[in-house]
Amino acid sequence: MTRTLSATASPPPASGERIAIIGAGATGTYTLEALTRTGAAREIVVFESGDTCGPGLAYSEQLNDPHALSNIAGIEIPPVVEPLNVWAVRQPRGRLDAWGIGDDAGNDRAFFSRVVLGAWLADQFTLVVERSPIPVSVHRQADVIDVVALPHGCRVNWRDGAGSAFQDAFDRVIVASGYGPITPKGNGAGESAGKAAVHIGVLGSSLSAIDAVVGIAMKRGDFVERDGRLVYVAETPWRATLFSRHGLLPEADFWFPHPLPELEHFTPESAAASVRGEDGDLDRLFVLFARALAAADPDWAKTIGLADATADDFAERYFAERQARGPWAHARTNLADVKAWHANHRTPAWRIAILKAHEVFAEVIPALSPADLARLHAGLKRVFTDNYAAVPHLSIERMLALHDAQAVDLVALGKDYEISPGSGLSWLVRSPDWTGRVDELIDARGSQAAALNHFPFPTLRLQLCASALAEGEDWKSGLNPAEDLTCGTDGDVALKRVHLCALPFLLRNRPFVQGLVECAAMARAMAESIRAEPSEASASISTMDLLEMLDQPSISLADGAVLPIAASDEQLETATG
Repeated sequence: MTRTLSATASPPPASGERIAIIGAGATGTYTLEALTRTGAAREIVVFESGDTCGPGLAYSEQLNDPHALSNIAGIEIPPVVEPLNVWAVRQPRGRLDAWGIGDDAGNDRAFFSRVVLGAWLADQFTLVVERSPIPVSVHRQADVIDVVALPHGCRVNWRDGAGSAFQDAFDRVIVASGYGPITPKGNGAGESAGKAAVHIGVLGSSLSAIDAVVGIAMKRGDFVERDGRLVYVAETPWRATLFSRHGLLPEADFWFPHPLPELEHFTPESAAASVRGEDGDLDRLFVLFARALAAADPDWAKTIGLADATADDFAERYFAERQARGPWAHARTNLADVKAWHANHRTPAWRIAILKAHEVFAEVIPALSPADLARLHAGLKRVFTDNYAAVPHLSIERMLALHDAQAVDLVALGKDYEISPGSGLSWLVRSPDWTGRVDELIDARGSQAAALNHFPFPTLRLQLCASALAEGEDWKSGLNPAEDLTCGTDGDVALKRVHLCALPFLLRNRPFVQGLVECAAMARAMAESIRAEPSEASASISTMDLLEMLDQPSISLADGAVLPIAASDEQLETATG
């Protein structure tokens, strides 16, 4: 289905580029708004695989139950055309009540369901198109088959909902394709587990896992208020076991000042100055981080022995008390604490400092060496993710109610565990401290980093892999683009015409890239870069252009290796054995 929408009848400006945006989820929506606002384009064409633009997969009504809460409040969400809460207040009361936010529409500290955020994004996308000063075309149910980057433009091959094939030429392409096409909820693990299995295993213990368990619980019983506390009443017997490596539940959302205060000693400038592009950068960053923590909260710093901590053992110190207390006792205590902090607008200073430090680290992580990046993933990343990804109070209250009803438990698998199919549809789980069977297994570990061999557009994938090899980079680790999200070099100008913000392929090198805040930041970076340095417009891409690009192509071997076809016979013999 193709609809061409424009805001005005005035002719488009002669300057600017013709730009394609592949994917109209949150990143695509923020990108469209940034491009129309900055005047970086003369025309924009959007390709969306689903029927609705705006929500994407993360906030799709087809994929999210109404109970599934987001873990970001309105105060943190960058506006598109309007802030989330401003939009919510102007919705009909009946719509707000159906969403369960009738009394919280104007509360910018409240957590809304993902479905609500999806409805907001859908409305914002429509508003951006309607108010755009340049022509915007939107192709829904569009399957982009391939993207080819050329020195003088890009080509997009795609099919519409009826299966007809098309190709179009652009000056620039922005890949915001997210995690794949949206498919309605059907007979997946979560659906069948809702009625059939007695003992359900759930991989993960983050908000995604909590939502999966709560969804099953609501199919088999009800949450009710009794004597001021939430309890769960099951209609049929069932139980779920959460499996995670460390056996921890996320902590509940805590109050924080917005915007966050700057840190003493640890700023984007000081962090950037300490990065030399070599092994050891993580240790230099940690020294600054530890100094900032000690200045912010000296008593807590002494409690965890921060003076003796390293970048590799800080996570152990951070989680030690929670591990000793146990997940359920800690969840109960933490919930009471954060409610008091919200009431008093006071939170321990070390938590605020770690929250801010997460932003500083995010800016310099792409420059870390592979060894330092691996160390960060093994240690400090866990701390920042835990502190940043605090979940709604209701999510923790529901889990405590389920645990009190003996419907849910949590198991720490550690590093050495094995999960294998058992008899029938069951699964056998083995670890040093727990062995048992579950009737059904749900993978709720959230988004995972993807390597380039899974990149959806074959020609562009080949170009990216070849470029990575030419630069001596490991293409299996995913994308590590520049600040403007391009991977091109001075010797490979074609890739400078493609901006890559497909989140699964950024996660390895930018582990904190998920979320609406990052979506908006990437959109701003791309729009400003295009506005500042527009490329020379090209009306079309000729066959000669394509032949010039293919003069030194690369090929993918059966084992996944990528080689230039122009390689010597000796190189090919070595690679193929």
